[in-house]
Amino acid sequence: MKRMALVLLLLVCCVPLASAQSTCLLTFQTETIPDFTLGQPVNYTIEGVSGTEPYTFTIVGGALPAGLHMNSHGKITGKPTEIADVTVLINLTDAAGCEINQAFPVRVTP
Repeated sequence: MKRMALVLLLLVCCVPLASAQSTCLLTFQTETIPDFTLGQPVNYTIEGVSGTEPYTFTIVGGALPAGLHMNSHGKITGKPTEIADVTVLINLTDAAGCEINQAFPVRVTP
């Protein structure tokens, strides 16, 4: 129940928050992150579109499950070492300074 309340709070407060620029069209192309399997290698990239490249991705809320990491290009790699069902808030920024945040559920299954 607490997890659902956190997800709803993140969705209401933070999805998506664009910068004040009226010409900012930046958005996430990635709608969802697939489930990952415990102990199996992960190689998945979150993508942005409609902005000025290059894009920078940063986790600004929550954390990926143990064993997983995301670089500034939105690439998630590693081997998950725990079963998890978490939500991470990711910030996408483009070269023109446009920003947007989106909450993504991340699940690791047995």
